[in-house]
Amino acid sequence: MSGSSGPCVVCLGFFDGVHRGHLALLQAARREADRLGLPVCAHTFDRAPGEKGAELTTLREREALLRAAGADRVEVSAFDEAMRRTSGEDFFRRVVMEKLHAVHVVCGDDHRFGYQGKCGVRELRALCDEAGIGLTVVPPVTLENGRRVSSSAVREALTVGDIASVRDMLGREPSARMLALFNTP
Repeated sequence: MSGSSGPCVVCLGFFDGVHRGHLALLQAARREADRLGLPVCAHTFDRAPGEKGAELTTLREREALLRAAGADRVEVSAFDEAMRRTSGEDFFRRVVMEKLHAVHVVCGDDHRFGYQGKCGVRELRALCDEAGIGLTVVPPVTLENGRRVSSSAVREALTVGDIASVRDMLGREPSARMLALFNTP
């Protein structure tokens, strides 16, 4: 993890693709950060936790997209064997509190963390309450057809060549790398 400085509002997620759902998290974090007079910090990993399929963006692309979307800082943790085995409680204490100095946390309604993703929003709320840290849980972003925007949905649309849906979910054009990764014209 790179060095961090001072209290902040932390957005939790892997942020693969930095799609419209992620943008909603960053917007919620920005509102809270402005209210508190703090910077927004997006926390991600150097590689995908678990089996998520091909990564839509490289770490460098993710960092640039997160900054362009309003993150003042992007903190990266190595997703190594030690991190993979870290409990949700230890992740919260060591990363969210001690490394990032979170005053407020923002995540999606389906956020999972800790060993085997055993912790979710309910556990995060209890940890935040106990630590005196605020929590904002952002509801899902959906397309007009009701489809939930997610990195998995972007991958599925790329796989079948549905570039219109990819554009809609990303809120921008997909990168040439992303299209090539899925052999999409």
